[in-house]
Amino acid sequence: MNRAFASLYLLIVFSVVGIGWGVDKLWQAYNSAPELNSYVGSLFRLLENDLNAQPVDLYPQRVQSFSKTAELQMELYRLDELADSGLGQQILLGDIVSLNASPTELVSYKRLAESDYILSIHQVIDDPDAGYFYQVLLVGFYLSIALVIFFWVWPLSRDLRILQKQTLKLGQDGVPSAVNIGPRSTVFELAQSFNRMSERIRELIGTHKEMTYAVSHELRTPLARMKFALEMAADIEDRKIQGRKLASIREDVGEMESLINELLTYAGFEQGVTKLNLKPGDLKALVRDVVKNCSSEMVSLKHELRNRLGDQQVFCEWYLIERALHNVISNAQRYAGSRIRITLDADEKDYMVLVEDDGPGIPPADRSRVFNSFVRLRQNTNFDKSGFGLGLSIVSRIMEWHGGSADVAESEWGGAKFVLRWPQTFKLD
Repeated sequence: MNRAFASLYLLIVFSVVGIGWGVDKLWQAYNSAPELNSYVGSLFRLLENDLNAQPVDLYPQRVQSFSKTAELQMELYRLDELADSGLGQQILLGDIVSLNASPTELVSYKRLAESDYILSIHQVIDDPDAGYFYQVLLVGFYLSIALVIFFWVWPLSRDLRILQKQTLKLGQDGVPSAVNIGPRSTVFELAQSFNRMSERIRELIGTHKEMTYAVSHELRTPLARMKFALEMAADIEDRKIQGRKLASIREDVGEMESLINELLTYAGFEQGVTKLNLKPGDLKALVRDVVKNCSSEMVSLKHELRNRLGDQQVFCEWYLIERALHNVISNAQRYAGSRIRITLDADEKDYMVLVEDDGPGIPPADRSRVFNSFVRLRQNTNFDKSGFGLGLSIVSRIMEWHGGSADVAESEWGGAKFVLRWPQTFKLD
């Protein structure tokens, strides 16, 4: 908006000045300084002779009286009212200077001899060609301004039509194609926002497809087990065996409930965050709380916390960072063999949290997709540890909202090392 306003304002100003200067030069060339009329010269001499015989203080009254008698418009000025210009200097020297006040009016000026007064006489010019040419120049001036504005509006209208066509034209996946508009366009930022919107719609549609597939696939297995267990339990009279079948059904119900809760959580995070509420706090204390909550069933694992931040306050959206830490630490506990190390650090730009384990690790070929939705790596022999494939996707989304990133590498023990980082330029007002 500011860019469009500034460019249009400057264009109009420079066009008015430039075109106005050209039109003025044309008018001056066509209607050059009029030649001295002998009638006007005689009239000035007659007035000068009459006024020289009168006291100076009676000059205004005599000029007014003569103006009524001759039926001409005459005015009297003092020398200090004269502008300091080339024509003004000519008048001071006693020359007669005639100017066109309009296409039909001529004004002549002369300094009265031996006085501090300047007399002006207005005459009506009967020149229809001059008035016609003046009107032509006036129309040409406004048409030129309109043409300049048209050339400014045309690229804007063209780019807006491109955007309109793209919004009406949907691709095979139901998403408008990206628009290619140059950075010099007035609507470049709008086009960039449109492209980001298209990409976001594409991501949401892809997530919806993945979620539909995951729900249908993940729910089918426990439902089949429950159906089979119920049929078996109906024919079993032994209460102990029947109890084991019902316990198996309860486990499947719990698995389905966990999946549904995870899907609801992921769907909530997919809605995005409009604005982060960044506040300072103690990251070390948060990590300790998260480890305590996550390690209730992992008593055999050894947790090591390295704090290189010292007492430095960390700015972030705390409930989101807590969720990200919970997911990463839970993932490490799921695959770790015996120990986990968490390191809190910072460089010149970013805060960093490193979570390392001594588990089987993640192959380099799979590291680029481990943060995708519903991706579960099956290199571990214990497939029960694979989860639903949503936790790390939520971590990646949280880091993006903070302007940071989530990456995975190999730890010094051969396991996985997750690195969370986000800018530390956030400050309170």
